[in-house]
Amino acid sequence: MNAGVHSVCGRERAASERLACEEATREMTDAYCDLAGQVALITGGAGAIGRAISEGLIGAGAKVALVDIAAERLHNWEETLAAKFGDGMVLTFVADVCDSQQVKRAFDLTIEAFGRLDILVNNAAATQIKAVDLLSDEDIDLIVDTNLKGYVKCAREAVKSMKASGTRGSLLFISSKNGLAGASNKSLYCATKGGELTLARSLALELGEFGIRVNTICPDAVLEGSSLWADDSYRLGTAKRYNISEEEIPDYYKQRCALKTNIQPVDVANAALFLLSNNAAKLTGAILTVDGGVAFVR
Repeated sequence: MNAGVHSVCGRERAASERLACEEATREMTDAYCDLAGQVALITGGAGAIGRAISEGLIGAGAKVALVDIAAERLHNWEETLAAKFGDGMVLTFVADVCDSQQVKRAFDLTIEAFGRLDILVNNAAATQIKAVDLLSDEDIDLIVDTNLKGYVKCAREAVKSMKASGTRGSLLFISSKNGLAGASNKSLYCATKGGELTLARSLALELGEFGIRVNTICPDAVLEGSSLWADDSYRLGTAKRYNISEEEIPDYYKQRCALKTNIQPVDVANAALFLLSNNAAKLTGAILTVDGGVAFVR
């Protein structure tokens, strides 16, 4: 087979995958029409998972506020959503979840613009590959401040609003497979992701009397569209950890899970919309793994 045939086959395969993803998104949003009219705030909104969840929610009729520190990616995604769904469905805020004032401002402006808040998706994250004896104070502060303090700060503002308005809302934490299973040279990240699980379960108990549900998703690595995996140091560090080449990373993740598959952003979004919808009205404190069968809740 010549190079031209390979190129055509590659384009056809890519087009088929895009169509399958679009169909999955349509089916997902049709199933969750009860989310129409609700308002969600998503941190890490410019990342692969944040984008997929926001697209699913808007497709189901919700309005979304996206928070991220990556201004250009955030602006580009806002334009993409506006072109697909029209104006008035999305707000964006360049803000750092580590900063309490920036967090409060994002929540205040979201409620001012949309009139309510029903959903918080805590998704912003920081990670790195580094042995514990090499961690600097700056490394420790960044990961703890983003993954733990940031989740608490955003939950605090969401709960204040929901309690004040009597909203029976939903908090969703995007943790990680590493919240359930440790990993060498990522000990601090794993610890914070495990902390998110305990935080969510504690809040589920605390907030149940107010009708506020709190659940968690633990995905494995999402490679597609991820700025993290576009980072040379992280990608090369991962290859070194597993003694493989960069090109072998997707297949490594595929082969290590029971279902022999890679996790896509839409897979996490499917789980998110289920947990945020009335289909999961009786679920709180739950941990849903989206990892193809790697880490198991015990």
